[in-house]
Amino acid sequence: MEKRKKKIKKKSIDRSTILWGLFFEKLLQNVDACVMVTDSRGRAVFANKMHLDFFGLSNKQVMGANWINRVIPEEGREEVREIFDEVKRKKEICRFEAPVKTQCDDEKYFCWLTLPLKEKRTFFYMVIGREGERPSKRNKVKQHNLKSSKLHTAYQEVVETLFAASKVSDPETAQHAVRVMHIAVRLAKKLKMDMTSIGKLKVASLLHDLGKMAIDDKILFKNGKLTNEEFVEIKKHPHWGADVIRLVYFLRDIIPIMANHHENYDGSGYPNGIKGENIPLEARVLSVADIYEALTADRPYRKGYSRKKALEIIEEERGRKLDPVITDIFLSMVRTKNFEEEGF
Repeated sequence: MEKRKKKIKKKSIDRSTILWGLFFEKLLQNVDACVMVTDSRGRAVFANKMHLDFFGLSNKQVMGANWINRVIPEEGREEVREIFDEVKRKKEICRFEAPVKTQCDDEKYFCWLTLPLKEKRTFFYMVIGREGERPSKRNKVKQHNLKSSKLHTAYQEVVETLFAASKVSDPETAQHAVRVMHIAVRLAKKLKMDMTSIGKLKVASLLHDLGKMAIDDKILFKNGKLTNEEFVEIKKHPHWGADVIRLVYFLRDIIPIMANHHENYDGSGYPNGIKGENIPLEARVLSVADIYEALTADRPYRKGYSRKKALEIIEEERGRKLDPVITDIFLSMVRTKNFEEEGF
C-alpha cells in the first residue's frame, strides 16, 4: 500500500512538472522581452534566453539568485524591494520603471510588469521587462498606479505577450485563433452579449488552443488522418490549455470557456460530456466560430471547404455539436449580403 501511495504521488508531481515546463520553456522562451519567474522570496526559478543574453548571465548564475540583487543597481534596490513586497502582499499586477545594470555596466532603464502566478497553493511571480526611455532624473524608480483602465491595459498586455509567444511556437494555430476571435466577437454582438462576456470570449478565443503546445508535433502536424490513439491525445488539449491558464490566476474567468469549447450541445463532446445550456454560453459561441474557421481553412490533410459547403456542415450540426439558437443566428449573420469575410 505504501509503495502504491508513493507511485501515485510521483505521478502527480510529474504532471505538475510537465505543465510548469510546458508553460515556461515552450511559451515564455518566445516572449519578445526579458522574462524571469521568481519564488515568493524573489529567487529566480526561470529566465528566458533574452533575459540571460541581455544581462550577460548564465542560467547557473541566475537560478536561485535574488533577481533584484542581480539586475538592479544598488541605489535602486530598496525601492524595488518595497514594490515587489507590495505585489506579494496584494497579489495584483504591478508596473514600475527602474534602472538596470547590464553586462557592459551601461545603465539602461526598464519598464517592468510583475504579476503573480499560482501553482496549487504556491504563488510565483513573473517579471517581464522591456527597455524604455531614460527619465530626466537618473536612477529614479517610478511605480505606476494600475487602477481601472490602466489595470485593464496591463491585463491586455499580458494576454498579448502570451499570444505573441504562442504565435512564434505555432504560427498557423495562432492565425486560426485570430480568425476565430473575429468571428466569435461578431457573433457575440449579434447575440447582444454584455461587454464583460465579450471581453472574456475575446481572450479565450485567442488562447483557446494553447493546450496544443502539450501535444507531440508528430500528431499535431500529421499529414493524414489521425489514429484513434492520436485523437485521444488531441482531445486532451482543452484540459491542458485550462491548466496552463490556471497558473495565471487573474485569467481564471476564461478557464470554463477554454475547457469546454469542444463540448457538444447533445453531450457527445469532450472532455466532460456536458450538454445543452450546462455548457457556458461563451464556450458555445466559441465552438461555432472555431468549427466554421476550421472548416474553411486549409489543413495538412485537406483543402479548406468553400463557404457554402462549410455552412451546410454547420447547419447539419445544429442541435448536435452546436447550440441551435446560436447556429441560426450565425447562419443568418453569414448569409446576409453585407457580410464581410475579411480576416475570416
